[in-house]
Amino acid sequence: MTIIGETIARLRKERGMTQENLAESMGVSPQTISKWENSATCPDVSLLPVLADFFGVSVDDLFGRQTEERGLHRQKSVDEAMEQMRRVIVRCFYGGNRKADVDELAEEHQQALRDGVSRSVIQSSSGVIYMRDAVGTMAIKRPVDGWNSLFANEGNRHMMTVLADADFRKAMVVILKKRMLTFTLPALCKMAGVEDAVHLEQVLRDNGLFSCRTLAVDDGMLTFYEMTQAEQKMYLLFASLLFAQEFADYKAVHCYFSGDMNYFTP
Repeated sequence: MTIIGETIARLRKERGMTQENLAESMGVSPQTISKWENSATCPDVSLLPVLADFFGVSVDDLFGRQTEERGLHRQKSVDEAMEQMRRVIVRCFYGGNRKADVDELAEEHQQALRDGVSRSVIQSSSGVIYMRDAVGTMAIKRPVDGWNSLFANEGNRHMMTVLADADFRKAMVVILKKRMLTFTLPALCKMAGVEDAVHLEQVLRDNGLFSCRTLAVDDGMLTFYEMTQAEQKMYLLFASLLFAQEFADYKAVHCYFSGDMNYFTP
C-alpha cells in the first residue's frame, strides 16, 4: 500500500505545485507539507477529507487503495422516484386505466417537460406540487400564515441576500463542481478567484451550509470548513435558483392542474 506521504507528493507534482503552493492552499507551513511527504508526520485524520477534496480524489486514493463503487446509484433512485410521481400525475389528471395508456401518456408528459414547453403545477388550498425535470418534484405545504408570509420571513430575506453575493456564488460553483465538501479558505479563494477572503469567510459562517473547524498542526492552528448535513438544504437551494431563473425568463407555458392534495399524502 502506497504511503500517504508519497501520494501527497505525487498528487502535488502532477498538478505542478510546489510545497509552498500546497502549504498556502492548506493554510499550513511548507515545513508541515515537507514532513507529510517525507512521512516524518502524518496529516491528522480530520484533514484527510480536506486533502482528498482539494486534489479531487477519494480518501482511499490517498492511501493507495482501489475501491469499487457499491450500492445503489443515487441518480437512478431519483429518476425512478420521479417516474413514479409522473405516473401518479398522469393517472390522476390525464386518465387512462390500461398500463399501455399510462405508459404512453407518461412519456408524452416527460417529453413535454424535457422540451421546456410545460411545467406541472398541482395546487390546492393546502399546498402545491411543482414538477420540472430539471429540478425534480417538490411538495410545498401552505404556510400557516399564508403564502404572503414568505415575503415577510426574515430567514428568507437573509438567504436571498446570501444568494445575491457574487463571491458566495463563485465559491459555490467551485465547491459543487469539484465536490469540495471540505476545504480551506485560501484554497477556495484561489480556485474561485475571490479576493476578499474576510468577506467570504463571514458569508460561509453565516449561511448555515458549512461548519468551521480548527485543528492544531505542527506549527500552529489550521482552519477548514465542511458541509454539515446540508444535502437536503442543497436540493432546496438548487430548486430556488432554478425557480428564480424561470421567473426571470418567464414565458406563459405553464400547465396548471387543480386537485385534492390529500390524494398525494398518506
